[in-house]
Amino acid sequence: KEPLKSDVVRLALLMGLCAAIGVYLILTTAVIATDGAFYVEQAKRLAQDPAGVCRRCPPGYPFLLWTSHRIGSLFVSEDSPALWADSARAVTLLCRVLALVPLYFLGKRLVGSGHSFWALLVLIVLPYPAFYGSDILREWPYVLFLGAGVLLLHWSLTTGRWWVFALVGLDAGLGYLIRPESAQLLVYALLGLAVVRN
Repeated sequence: KEPLKSDVVRLALLMGLCAAIGVYLILTTAVIATDGAFYVEQAKRLAQDPAGVCRRCPPGYPFLLWTSHRIGSLFVSEDSPALWADSARAVTLLCRVLALVPLYFLGKRLVGSGHSFWALLVLIVLPYPAFYGSDILREWPYVLFLGAGVLLLHWSLTTGRWWVFALVGLDAGLGYLIRPESAQLLVYALLGLAVVRN
């Protein structure tokens, strides 16, 4: 029980610091990235023209932005560009904070909990990853799915729980809707199986 308690404390510190930096950057940055404006536009079109959005880009990230906007509109009476921008930044920051969980436990499995903690602490305070997690960019939602998939794959291969491969496939599919590069999880799964079987 003590190691789990230590992990919870470390993760709470990392996630709290990450959220604090992210909120600060959101409040002090007035202009969103050019790509962010594109994704917001796709999210706005998603309900009226889903097929058109799917032709322009993977629909997963615009769907996250649309869902976040719908939740935000429950608390704000009128729609506005600021609501779209703030809700989109908020969901991206949430993905960054949540991505720390699979990254921490993957690091713990590979190099130990102490090293994993310090590595993620450095990642949190680096300027560019912090900027990407506080703007309307799909990097951190992608990292969330990729990290979770690699963690599940490592766990499956090292423990022999082959049913977890179904979860890896599901994760890869959901991640593919954010960025097509998530399909690499399937390649890793095949390579991992080949190594374990030999």
